Amino acid sequence: MTEDETTVPAEGNNKESNGQNVPQPASVPAVAPVVAAVPTPAQVTEFPAQPEKENFAKILEEVKLPERRNFKAGADIPTAPTDLPEAAILEEHIIKKAEVPAQNPQPAQPANATPESEPQNVERSSSIVSPLRTLKDDLQTVVREQKISLVHAVTLEQEKKHGQEHLAPEQQEIKTRRTRRTVGAIFASGIFVLLGAAALYGVFFVIQQQQSIPPAPQASILFAEKTVTFPLDGQTPGNLKATLAQARTQQLGALGSIIRVVPTIMSTTTGSTPQAQPATLAQFFSALGMNPPQELVDATGPDFFFGFHVVDTNAPLLVIPVTSYDHAFAGMLAWEPTMDSDLSPIFTQVSMTIATSGIPVERTFQDAVMRNYDVRELTDDSGNIVLYYSFPTPDILVIAQSPYSFTEILSRLQAQREL
Repeated sequence: MTEDETTVPAEGNNKESNGQNVPQPASVPAVAPVVAAVPTPAQVTEFPAQPEKENFAKILEEVKLPERRNFKAGADIPTAPTDLPEAAILEEHIIKKAEVPAQNPQPAQPANATPESEPQNVERSSSIVSPLRTLKDDLQTVVREQKISLVHAVTLEQEKKHGQEHLAPEQQEIKTRRTRRTVGAIFASGIFVLLGAAALYGVFFVIQQQQSIPPAPQASILFAEKTVTFPLDGQTPGNLKATLAQARTQQLGALGSIIRVVPTIMSTTTGSTPQAQPATLAQFFSALGMNPPQELVDATGPDFFFGFHVVDTNAPLLVIPVTSYDHAFAGMLAWEPTMDSDLSPIFTQVSMTIATSGIPVERTFQDAVMRNYDVRELTDDSGNIVLYYSFPTPDILVIAQSPYSFTEILSRLQAQREL
C-alpha cells in the first residue's frame, strides 16, 4: 500500500462525513506533504520516556517553590527533607498539566497497529505520572468552596502549622483575667472571714465584760466625772482598806473632780451564772470590817455614794440616803467613839486621846458650822479637821474629810435639786 492510496481515501471519507458533495480537484498530488506528517504506528508505539523525564527535571529546576515563613525560632525551621512533599506535589501538578493535551482526540491509528501496544503505553505512562495534590490546589479549592480570600486561607494554614501563635496574647489576657478574678474572690472571702471572726470575738468580749463588771447604776445620788468598780469578794477587810487608802495617793482625775467607786459582790439571785452586783451599805460596811450601830444601818437606805474628791489630796467622802432622821442621828452619835478607827486608813486616823495640861483627855466630836449647816467635826492636835458628818437635809447624811468636799457636795446636790 502506497502513501497516495492511504491519504486519498481518508480525505474522501472526511468530506462525505461532512455531507458535502464537492468535486475532487485535479491537483491531487498536493496532498502528499500532509500525508508525510502523520506519524506511523511504529513512532507512536515507541514513544521515548527518557526525554519526558528530562523535561520534568528541567521544569522543576526552573520553578521556584513558595517560601514558607516560620515565626518560630531557628531551631524549629524544617530541614530539607520536609520540603520533599512540596516537590512531589509540584511534580504532580506539572504532570497533570502535561496530561491535559492527551485528552484531545488522538490521530487515527493505522490498520496494522496491534491492540497489544496500547496497554504497554498506558502502563508506561502510569509508571511515570503519579496523581498527587499540591498546596496550591488545596488553597484554590478552599477559596472556591468556602468563598474566602486567598490571604485568609494562607493565614489559616499558617495558624494551623505554627500553633496559632498570634492568639497567644489573647489567651494570656483571658488567663490573666481569670487569675485576677480568682485572686479577688479569695481575697474578698478572706476579708469576710476575718470580719466575721472579729465580730464574734467582739461579741464574746462584750459578754465577758458584762458578766465580770456590771455597769454602774444610771441613777446616782451625786454627780461624778468618773465611775470605777471595786470588787469586794475574796478580799480581807485589811486588804480592801489598804487598796482604798492607796488610791488616795494616785492621780485619779482632774482637780476638783469627783471619782465614784462602786463596790460590787458576786450574786446568783438573777440566774445560775454568778454576776457582779452593786453592794448595799450594810454589805460595804461588813466587807471593810466596820461596826456601825444597827440603828444607823436600819435608818439608812441600801444605796449610797462612795468616792474621792480631788483637791489638795484625794479626800474620801460618803453620801447616804436617810429613811429615818431621828434614828440615823442617834446612830451617828452612838458611832462617834469608834467611827475614826473604823474608817481608817481610808480616812486619816488620829489618836482617841488628847493631852490637856499634861492630863490625857478623850478626843471627841465637836459642834461646828460649815456653809451655814450644822456639822459634827473631829480635829487633830493642830486643830485641822480630819473627819466630820452632817445632815444637810433630813434625807441625806454626808461623811467627809476635807471642808472643800462639803462645799462641792452641797453645790452638786443643789444642781440636782436634792437640797
